[in-house]
Amino acid sequence: MPAGIPARAAIALGRQLSNPSGLSGRLLAVAMRVANRRPTRALIDALNIRADHFVLDIGCGDGSTLQAVGRAAWMCGIDVSDTMLQTARQRLKIEVADGRLSIRHGDMLDLPFGPKSFDRYIASNVLYFCRDVPRLVAECRRTARPGAKLGIYVTAAETMAKWRFAGRETHRHFSQSQLDQELEAAGVTNAAYAVNPIALPAGAKGLVAIVDLDRGGPI
Repeated sequence: MPAGIPARAAIALGRQLSNPSGLSGRLLAVAMRVANRRPTRALIDALNIRADHFVLDIGCGDGSTLQAVGRAAWMCGIDVSDTMLQTARQRLKIEVADGRLSIRHGDMLDLPFGPKSFDRYIASNVLYFCRDVPRLVAECRRTARPGAKLGIYVTAAETMAKWRFAGRETHRHFSQSQLDQELEAAGVTNAAYAVNPIALPAGAKGLVAIVDLDRGGPI
């Protein structure tokens, strides 16, 4: 992002990232899919998703992360953006038609599912827009099957601070210690999660966290 981009334009772009809409939202999704290819793969691999797992992608965007998962017993993506939901349904129309996958509107802080619904949760690039991380973790616990895990990816705060389109007006920023604090506030014990830094192109840094939802806090 050029350093000279006007502040108003940067904020507008940041808002599009939180809830993409229209043609500009679709174009932005293409750019983000390319930029997030490496962290998406790292998060999926860290979750160790098996063919018998039920998987929920929270903030599924254009459906590219679900597409990258590969085999699973059943998958679902939720998002608040109608534009992204339409794009994801088109991308994954064969899987949707076969009944192997569902795309639906949903709020990360009020998951539209009952108990024992999922084995794996993907929350990639969504914590920036989450006003209550402990509640998100609680919602995952409420709907989790035994042995379930939550996978989180965020670009590190030190990198986000360099991007005007990801300013604090529109995005929350997370260092490793800040992510630790949010998980601690959610009642997740140190033994129940691991946060690992990953190196990205152009010197950028990201954080991958895997949370054992069976441990550390009430279900």
